Amino acid sequence: METRAPMIRRIAPRILAGSLTTLWLLAPAQARPMESPQEKVEAAKVAKKVETAKSAKHEAREELEGLQRFQKQVEKYARIHQNHLARLGKQQAVTAQALADAIAVDRAQARQGDVFVPEVQPLLRHLIADQLKGPDTQAAVKAVVEGNPAKEADSVPVVPRVNAVYPSGATRSTVPPSLLLSLPPLPECLHYRFVNRDLILVDSVAQIIVDYLPAAAPALPVK
Repeated sequence: METRAPMIRRIAPRILAGSLTTLWLLAPAQARPMESPQEKVEAAKVAKKVETAKSAKHEAREELEGLQRFQKQVEKYARIHQNHLARLGKQQAVTAQALADAIAVDRAQARQGDVFVPEVQPLLRHLIADQLKGPDTQAAVKAVVEGNPAKEADSVPVVPRVNAVYPSGATRSTVPPSLLLSLPPLPECLHYRFVNRDLILVDSVAQIIVDYLPAAAPALPVK
């Protein structure tokens, strides 16, 4: 698996910046007692900035913790995948169906949100929106729409459901490179895909849906 350090490095400075900003903003307010109405106004502005800095720090910390939990769940799934692949490989030529069946039994109690943990969902939606909204995102949006089974008239329908097999007759969306660089990295056994606006995790060998994030993308145009 690729290191998750780049994603953490992108969030951690916000936590540090929130702490430093809070200390910096507090210093003037504590330097001398309020002596005039103007100073009261300035003190109120400082207090508001302090609260904003604290809120940003708290949000960044939650994002970091959510990202770490997501990566742990991804690693857990990768171990399940590799264990069954190794076990089946000792008995016979491994087929996608045999691997899918073994994983589905192992994860019989799995539910939506087990991998896309609730704490990471706001961050993922934010990262996706950054790449798919705005005047310079037409190419990325086009990539998500093309091959998206909900946008292709000749595609077999795909209903996101944990442990469901991704239909062989269904088309597959392309996740644009700009978005892949923004999302947390995945091991080789997992791929990101879009089904309509939902982001799904698909096992690249077993072809089963490991988890999905509803309404992950902003509204997509009709092809």
